[in-house]
Amino acid sequence: MTENEFINILKAGDFKERFYAVSTADPLYLVHALKDKDENVRYKVASRISAENLTPLMNDPFKEVRLIVAKRIDAKELPKMLNDKSFWVRHAAAERIDETYLPSLMHDKEPIVRIIVAERIGKEYLKDMSKDPEALVRKAVAKRIPAEYLPLMQDDASESIRNIVAERMAKL
Repeated sequence: MTENEFINILKAGDFKERFYAVSTADPLYLVHALKDKDENVRYKVASRISAENLTPLMNDPFKEVRLIVAKRIDAKELPKMLNDKSFWVRHAAAERIDETYLPSLMHDKEPIVRIIVAERIGKEYLKDMSKDPEALVRKAVAKRIPAEYLPLMQDDASESIRNIVAERMAKL
Protein backbone atom coordinates (compact mmCIF):
# COMPACT_ATOMS: atom_id res chain seq x y z
CA MET A 1 0.00 0.00 0.00
CA THR A 2 1.25 3.44 -0.88
CA GLU A 3 1.30 6.35 1.55
CA ASN A 4 -1.56 8.04 -0.32
CA GLU A 5 -3.65 4.86 -0.21
CA PHE A 6 -2.97 4.66 3.53
CA ILE A 7 -4.05 8.28 4.07
CA ASN A 8 -7.23 7.69 2.08
CA ILE A 9 -8.11 4.65 4.19
CA LEU A 10 -7.61 6.71 7.33
CA LYS A 11 -9.94 9.40 5.97
CA ALA A 12 -12.72 7.24 4.55
CA GLY A 13 -12.32 3.74 5.97
CA ASP A 14 -14.36 2.15 8.71
CA PHE A 15 -12.74 0.87 11.90
CA LYS A 16 -11.77 -2.54 10.49
CA GLU A 17 -10.17 -0.99 7.41
CA ARG A 18 -8.24 1.59 9.43
CA PHE A 19 -7.11 -1.02 11.98
CA TYR A 20 -5.94 -3.37 9.23
CA ALA A 21 -4.15 -0.49 7.51
CA VAL A 22 -2.20 0.55 10.64
CA SER A 23 -1.42 -3.12 11.32
CA THR A 24 0.14 -3.74 7.93
CA ALA A 25 1.33 -0.40 6.55
CA ASP A 26 4.91 0.72 6.43
CA PRO A 27 5.67 2.05 9.95
CA LEU A 28 6.84 5.31 8.39
CA TYR A 29 3.23 6.02 7.36
CA LEU A 30 1.85 5.67 10.88
CA VAL A 31 2.44 9.32 11.78
CA HIS A 32 -0.73 10.02 9.78
CA ALA A 33 -2.80 7.91 12.19
CA LEU A 34 -1.67 9.44 15.50
CA LYS A 35 -4.98 11.29 15.88
CA ASP A 36 -7.33 8.52 14.78
CA LYS A 37 -10.70 8.72 16.53
CA ASP A 38 -10.51 5.12 17.78
CA GLU A 39 -8.28 4.20 20.71
CA ASN A 40 -7.71 0.69 19.31
CA VAL A 41 -6.23 2.14 16.15
CA ARG A 42 -4.03 4.51 18.19
CA TYR A 43 -2.99 1.58 20.41
CA LYS A 44 -1.85 -0.35 17.34
CA VAL A 45 -0.06 2.76 16.07
CA ALA A 46 1.69 3.17 19.44
CA SER A 47 2.90 -0.42 19.29
CA ARG A 48 4.30 -0.13 15.75
CA ILE A 49 5.45 3.43 15.17
CA SER A 50 9.08 4.34 15.75
CA ALA A 51 9.82 5.40 19.33
CA GLU A 52 10.87 8.89 18.27
CA ASN A 53 7.36 9.52 16.91
CA LEU A 54 5.49 8.52 20.08
CA THR A 55 5.51 11.95 21.77
CA PRO A 56 2.07 13.03 20.45
CA LEU A 57 0.51 9.98 22.14
CA MET A 58 1.95 10.73 25.60
CA ASN A 59 -1.26 12.50 26.60
CA ASP A 60 -3.70 10.22 24.84
CA PRO A 61 -7.05 10.00 26.68
CA PHE A 62 -6.77 6.20 26.93
CA LYS A 63 -4.40 4.75 29.48
CA GLU A 64 -3.68 1.67 27.38
CA VAL A 65 -2.22 3.87 24.65
CA ARG A 66 -0.19 5.88 27.20
CA LEU A 67 1.04 2.61 28.75
CA ILE A 68 2.44 1.41 25.42
CA VAL A 69 4.04 4.83 24.99
CA ALA A 70 5.65 4.64 28.45
CA LYS A 71 7.08 1.23 27.61
CA ARG A 72 8.50 2.27 24.23
CA ILE A 73 9.32 5.98 24.20
CA ASP A 74 12.87 7.20 24.60
CA ALA A 75 13.65 7.18 28.33
CA LYS A 76 14.58 10.87 28.17
CA GLU A 77 10.89 11.64 27.55
CA LEU A 78 9.63 9.68 30.57
CA PRO A 79 9.83 12.53 33.13
CA LYS A 80 6.84 14.03 31.31
CA MET A 81 4.82 10.94 32.24
CA LEU A 82 5.57 10.78 35.97
CA ASN A 83 2.34 12.56 36.88
CA ASP A 84 0.10 10.47 34.67
CA LYS A 85 -3.31 9.77 36.19
CA SER A 86 -2.86 6.02 35.63
CA PHE A 87 -0.64 4.25 38.14
CA TRP A 88 0.18 1.64 35.48
CA VAL A 89 1.67 4.35 33.28
CA ARG A 90 3.63 5.80 36.24
CA HIS A 91 4.82 2.25 37.07
CA ALA A 92 5.98 1.67 33.49
CA ALA A 93 7.78 5.02 33.54
CA ALA A 94 9.42 4.20 36.90
CA GLU A 95 10.71 0.89 35.49
CA ARG A 96 12.64 2.64 32.70
CA ILE A 97 13.36 6.19 33.78
CA ASP A 98 16.81 7.34 34.84
CA GLU A 99 17.06 6.70 38.59
CA THR A 100 17.74 10.36 39.31
CA TYR A 101 14.01 11.01 38.73
CA LEU A 102 12.80 8.30 41.12
CA PRO A 103 12.80 10.43 44.30
CA SER A 104 9.81 12.31 42.88
CA LEU A 105 7.84 9.03 43.02
CA MET A 106 8.82 7.98 46.55
CA HIS A 107 5.47 9.15 47.89
CA ASP A 108 3.29 8.12 44.97
CA LYS A 109 -0.21 7.28 46.18
CA GLU A 110 -0.03 3.77 44.67
CA PRO A 111 2.07 1.08 46.39
CA ILE A 112 2.87 -0.67 43.09
CA VAL A 113 4.70 2.47 41.94
CA ARG A 114 6.53 2.87 45.26
CA ILE A 115 7.63 -0.79 45.12
CA ILE A 116 9.39 -0.33 41.78
CA VAL A 117 10.89 2.90 43.13
CA ALA A 118 12.24 1.03 46.19
CA GLU A 119 13.72 -1.62 43.89
CA ARG A 120 15.54 0.91 41.69
CA ILE A 121 16.19 4.12 43.62
CA GLY A 122 19.64 5.04 44.89
CA LYS A 123 20.32 3.39 48.25
CA GLU A 124 20.77 6.79 49.91
CA TYR A 125 16.99 7.30 49.64
CA LEU A 126 15.91 3.99 51.15
CA LYS A 127 16.13 5.22 54.74
CA ASP A 128 13.37 7.69 53.89
CA MET A 129 11.21 4.86 52.54
CA SER A 130 11.70 2.51 55.51
CA LYS A 131 8.50 3.66 57.23
CA ASP A 132 6.25 3.45 54.17
CA PRO A 133 2.68 2.52 55.17
CA GLU A 134 2.65 -0.43 52.71
CA ALA A 135 4.41 -3.62 53.85
CA LEU A 136 5.36 -4.65 50.30
CA VAL A 137 7.18 -1.36 49.82
CA ARG A 138 9.02 -1.80 53.13
CA LYS A 139 9.90 -5.36 52.10
CA ALA A 140 11.56 -4.04 48.91
CA VAL A 141 13.37 -1.44 51.05
CA ALA A 142 14.53 -4.07 53.58
CA LYS A 143 16.21 -6.07 50.82
CA ARG A 144 18.33 -3.11 49.68
CA ILE A 145 18.70 -0.61 52.50
CA PRO A 146 22.32 0.00 53.55
CA ALA A 147 23.35 -2.15 56.51
CA GLU A 148 23.76 0.81 58.86
CA TYR A 149 20.02 1.51 58.58
CA LEU A 150 18.79 -2.05 59.09
CA PRO A 151 18.16 -1.41 62.81
CA LEU A 152 15.46 1.09 61.79
CA MET A 153 13.47 -1.82 60.39
CA GLN A 154 14.13 -4.61 62.88
CA ASP A 155 10.91 -3.88 64.81
CA ASP A 156 8.73 -3.60 61.71
CA ALA A 157 5.08 -4.62 62.09
CA SER A 158 5.51 -7.22 59.34
CA GLU A 159 7.09 -10.53 60.31
CA SER A 160 8.46 -11.11 56.81
CA ILE A 161 10.28 -7.77 56.93
CA ARG A 162 11.68 -8.51 60.39
CA ASN A 163 12.92 -11.85 59.01
CA ILE A 164 14.65 -10.18 56.04
CA VAL A 165 16.29 -7.67 58.38
CA ALA A 166 17.37 -10.42 60.79
CA GLU A 167 18.88 -12.50 57.97
CA ARG A 168 20.78 -9.53 56.61
CA MET A 169 22.02 -8.49 60.05
CA ALA A 170 23.18 -12.05 60.78
CA LYS A 171 25.43 -11.91 57.72
CA LEU A 172 27.19 -8.76 58.89
